[in-house]
Amino acid sequence: MLASFPNMGLSRVAFKTLVECMGVDVVLPDPTNREAIKIGVKYSPEFVCFPFKATLGDLKNALDKGADTLIMAIDCGPCRFGFYASVQERLLKEMGYKNFRLIPLDQADLLSFRWLRLIFKIGPSNRLTLYTKALKAVRFFLKKAKHLEDIQTAEGIFRAYERNQGDTTRVVNKLVKQLDETNTIQGLRAFRNVIKDTFNNMDIDKTRNPLRVGISGEIHISLEPYVNLDIRRKLGEMGVLINQSISLYDWIVHKFHLNYHRKWLEHLARPHLPMDIGGEAVWVIGEYIDTATAGFDGFVHQYPFTCMPEVTARTIITNHLQKIYDLPVIYFSFDEQSGSEGFRTRLEAFVDLLHARRDKKIEDQKISIDAYKKIAYDHYGNNFYNECVQFVQTK
Repeated sequence: MLASFPNMGLSRVAFKTLVECMGVDVVLPDPTNREAIKIGVKYSPEFVCFPFKATLGDLKNALDKGADTLIMAIDCGPCRFGFYASVQERLLKEMGYKNFRLIPLDQADLLSFRWLRLIFKIGPSNRLTLYTKALKAVRFFLKKAKHLEDIQTAEGIFRAYERNQGDTTRVVNKLVKQLDETNTIQGLRAFRNVIKDTFNNMDIDKTRNPLRVGISGEIHISLEPYVNLDIRRKLGEMGVLINQSISLYDWIVHKFHLNYHRKWLEHLARPHLPMDIGGEAVWVIGEYIDTATAGFDGFVHQYPFTCMPEVTARTIITNHLQKIYDLPVIYFSFDEQSGSEGFRTRLEAFVDLLHARRDKKIEDQKISIDAYKKIAYDHYGNNFYNECVQFVQTK
């Protein structure tokens, strides 16, 4: 058996461990690229979500590299994501791939433990070792997913302070490679300190006062840098501190009903969107309110073209919430036609607007730069986020 799954940014490291711990070999598709998008566009329904096209191209690439077992997540509810696996399996067979199986990873409610069926399907036939391997696989998967979230958090903060452009990207690549190669429980327990020490040894300029911007949106668009035109790196290199709470670990913990941050966001969003309409719409609304209350300078909402839940969230923010919270927001709707130059121009204009707006606020309120830095309330973000912020702000 040779298993594979589509790309979703750095999440491939955690999924690779989940499968390999079951004793199954993994072949990773090439990083999502223009060729994968072209394949997805060619064989997908015209107005389907952009992530459907990108992941279809990844799955075809994995089959071309010898994979015979594909794993594709599915969900329930009003979002079209629930149909991805079945439709993609049919399309791949129509493209001429017959000797493969596609196993759907049901994440509708992880407390139902239906996801264990996937692990049992790809695991060894020896039932005596199956449960031991499954326990190890889930344990390593969760730990690596958490470490990937911490790397993402530190990246969003430290890039705004780096003296030499590109240092943060190199640190992230080094840490991801190191995490991929760490396959002992002792090594994973100590890896959080490895992340902190590696970032803390970067050459950074602590005298800077970067803009603070929150990023939210549909999960695949948010985590896959090729489809979002590497928006996190571009903003960071413009001197913007980024907070993006959505991650693979964030989503998994939410599905186990243990994500209290998401419950807080749902509480904030409930007066404006009282039910889950699919996508990340509810949490986008909550993130906008939360970052506005925390004194951030701006907000980015990114989503696939034709995604109705995200368009609904955008409409609520534009027509209602902006009038209440007065937090500037920019929207990016991504599809196969998205171009990097126009995208960069819009980002630069948005950052210039935020700088001008912040300067005027400081002048009008007659406050110092140091006082402005302390506007965000103390309990914003998780512990790791606050540790990173405290480090870069301590001279």
